[in-house]
Amino acid sequence: MEYQDTQKMFSIHLTHSRKELLDIIRVFNLPVSNKNDKNKSQLQDAIVEVVRFLDNVKPEDEHFFVNSKEELINYLEKSNPAKTLTIKEKTDVMLIAKKLIGYSRNGYYLLPSGYMDSIDVYKDATYIAKFPDIPSVRKAIDLVNGDPKLREKIEMVIPRRVQKQLAKRKAAKQKSLPLYIRRGEFILDFD
Repeated sequence: MEYQDTQKMFSIHLTHSRKELLDIIRVFNLPVSNKNDKNKSQLQDAIVEVVRFLDNVKPEDEHFFVNSKEELINYLEKSNPAKTLTIKEKTDVMLIAKKLIGYSRNGYYLLPSGYMDSIDVYKDATYIAKFPDIPSVRKAIDLVNGDPKLREKIEMVIPRRVQKQLAKRKAAKQKSLPLYIRRGEFILDFD
């Protein structure tokens, strides 16, 4: 079987990690030899060469949400949607989330939490709501939305990848916790 070059050259964005590139090779069954022995740069080159000569890829709706070769190329050329923060930015977001969680757990009192007014709380919450892939952020926003002083609820747009992960975790948790319901009258004695 002879492959023809059906695509112009493209390059893979640097935000895609080696682990993710290996996942792409595995999920889309790309014929890359010795993939585990290659570094990130070699994997990028191998994927570009293989994808250029493919006719089409099988649709994938679990992790990458790619349905065609063009969508895969587009995904690879753009920055990794899961890595939008630098380490310093993620640390700042985590500190704000912890501060908001403390604010919520302390009965929504401003001063013990370090806030001067509810506008500061709202600003911090709307800033971190842009990063719903971090579990502490989701928890902080859920807790802050219970604040009676906030007029508007803070909305988070959770990516499909994170939604699928959360659904899998919820299903696994429900399977592992058996629930037994017994009806009737019960008498409890405390000694």
